[in-house]
Amino acid sequence: MLHKLFEVAAFAAMTIASVALWFSADALPVSKRYAQVDADLWPKMVFGALAICCAVHLAQKVAGLIAAPSGMPLSEDEKLEAYRPEGYHLRLALTGGLVVGYFFALQYIGFLLATVIFLWAGAWILPFKNTAAKLTFAPVFTVLLAVLFSYGLQLSLPRGTGVFYDLSQALF
Repeated sequence: MLHKLFEVAAFAAMTIASVALWFSADALPVSKRYAQVDADLWPKMVFGALAICCAVHLAQKVAGLIAAPSGMPLSEDEKLEAYRPEGYHLRLALTGGLVVGYFFALQYIGFLLATVIFLWAGAWILPFKNTAAKLTFAPVFTVLLAVLFSYGLQLSLPRGTGVFYDLSQALF
């Protein structure tokens, strides 16, 4: 029962954080050239989709808590639902913190470095054993995204501040 309450709290927190971060995207730099498709569009799309998915999961978890009879033996489906791999709650909390940290890192260290760090950290949080894929996916995906946004869509990406700004300028 405790793990179900933890999931409800985690999904509620992620829903609230996603909505708050969606509104925070308005603070990103504005481009006169791309008034409607600006730097805030992509974070808003991601956080909007995240908020919807988390809200749906939250509703499912709350409905499951309300419908669960207390003291009754669990059915086979409920036993499978109740099973959680070792470290599930820790991975859930780390992933939530990682998403929030990524949002703030974008402003200070820029898109390239923040995205590579975010994807590498996320890969090591997940219980996936292919080390080569964990190491190569982050830089390859980040470069593809940077090329798509910078050259394909001609949108500026967050470049960071200080030395990170200079590094971003040198790279793209």
